[in-house]
Amino acid sequence: MKKRRCLWIVVVLVLLLGAGYGVLWLTAGPRHRINKESFERIQEGMTEEEVESIIGVPAGDYTTGPVVVRLMLISFMSPQCKSWKSNVGQIVVDFDSRGLITWKRYMDVTPVEESLWDKLRRWLRIN
Repeated sequence: MKKRRCLWIVVVLVLLLGAGYGVLWLTAGPRHRINKESFERIQEGMTEEEVESIIGVPAGDYTTGPVVVRLMLISFMSPQCKSWKSNVGQIVVDFDSRGLITWKRYMDVTPVEESLWDKLRRWLRIN
């Protein structure tokens, strides 16, 4: 009888933990603001720290899967050029030697449809 009661308690705890994790996973919004609205707030002359405070994260790739970036030719990118990419868009900003923005660009991004098998392989990092 005690074994059955312990088993039920374990099952209920596992279900509650799973449900709690699921709710947190579903309700967690993006931790960044890489989108057109944030891009509009970025102004020439700002520092990288000011841009990061608007976007919410340091420069980097925040996509959750494969995406297609609408092509924009940037032939004059300097070493001070930084990029923020999400499933919604990509913000590219160039800084001068003083660390101030000299130009900015926004590109729309389209997520690529993946099969369940491809998602699983990417999640497990299987090539």
